Amino acid sequence: MLSLLLSFSLAGKAQTAPAGPLLKPKEVTENYKKYLYRRYAGNEQATEVIRLFAKHQTGGALWVGTGAVVTGFIASQTGSKSDGTGGTTTVTVTPLGWGLVLGLFGGVGISKLARFSNEKLYLAFVEYDKNQAFPVAIQEKLL
Repeated sequence: MLSLLLSFSLAGKAQTAPAGPLLKPKEVTENYKKYLYRRYAGNEQATEVIRLFAKHQTGGALWVGTGAVVTGFIASQTGSKSDGTGGTTTVTVTPLGWGLVLGLFGGVGISKLARFSNEKLYLAFVEYDKNQAFPVAIQEKLL
């Protein structure tokens, strides 16, 4: 009787595979994450992975956008300006300074966008459909 109860409770937790093959991001006409939410509706782990990728994609876009704003602000402050007494002040940014600003914001943002792209999300779900488990690197990020 106990084995029957155990097999019944375990059977209730099993996730059924969605019908049809998983589509690549370029094959979907709508937002790819919305497509995945519909495909894996009711699967909590799949939903968490989709949210993880969405969060990191948003973070990458924010890093790149913030970098663009900071770069624009710095660029607007460079050059010569005269004050009311006839003196001039020249502000310049060294190549090292530009490299630090662009490297920090651009590097972090582009890295996030590349590591958590929809193509990588597709590959994670291909692995999930095959083995019913996400790659170890993604599972570690969910903890």
